[in-house]
Amino acid sequence: MKEGKSPFYEKADRYLHVGISENMVFPVHLHEEAEILYCLEGSLQVTVMDQTKEVEAGGCALIFPGQIHGYLTKEHSRSLMMIFSPAAAGSYGRMLQKSCPEAPFVKKEEIPRDARIALECLCELPVRENGELRAAWLMVLLASLLPGLPMRENTGPESTDLTWRLIQYIGEHFQEPLSLEGLARELHVNKFYLSHTFSRKLQMNFREYLNHIRLDHARRLIRSTSRPMTEIWAEAGFESQRSFNRVFREVEGMTPGQYRKAPDGR
Repeated sequence: MKEGKSPFYEKADRYLHVGISENMVFPVHLHEEAEILYCLEGSLQVTVMDQTKEVEAGGCALIFPGQIHGYLTKEHSRSLMMIFSPAAAGSYGRMLQKSCPEAPFVKKEEIPRDARIALECLCELPVRENGELRAAWLMVLLASLLPGLPMRENTGPESTDLTWRLIQYIGEHFQEPLSLEGLARELHVNKFYLSHTFSRKLQMNFREYLNHIRLDHARRLIRSTSRPMTEIWAEAGFESQRSFNRVFREVEGMTPGQYRKAPDGR
């Protein structure tokens, strides 16, 4: 993925974001950061590459850099989300980049005691404060959790897989003007077949998927920076502030300004 093109946030050598997400629904996507989800309430369906599982309260899922993943809440879920660059993982950074868990899901009873303590402490820290303490608890979590997981080489998906190619391309170019016709040309496929792929594999159309990626990038900029909205919607790839506000309100039920003022970005 190109520099500065992550569908989540601006590139940072030691990036770490910790937050609480409710009723999370996000289509499959990929990026070059690692992600840990810890389910606090309810349950949600988590997809990591070719594995899909319902993660229940007390369980967690690990997504290593470059892995396709997505989330679907059918009823109710409340989860702790950690998104971080390999550089923020200290001595575990190389492991994150070169390998991945054979099974990316860990049940409640399988989480080591020290890892559970770290997760509980991360839940209690204010989102915008105690950055060094948050980073320290992340290291405790990784040191306790990773050594007990069987690992394999991270070869990534087949580069010939169309779903992977379109997810990767949109992740690298979502800040640019994009159309279904243009995407079909770049991937050398029929646009009607590509449209069918979106519906069948991603359960949404091209425009809906693109808006999801752009909106999530905007949300993370709103949460982590004080930049004006005019800069944020433009950087996220929206064509106008009007379209940005409309999509934002449809998904979040509030304006971008209200979202910025809300606790934990909600």
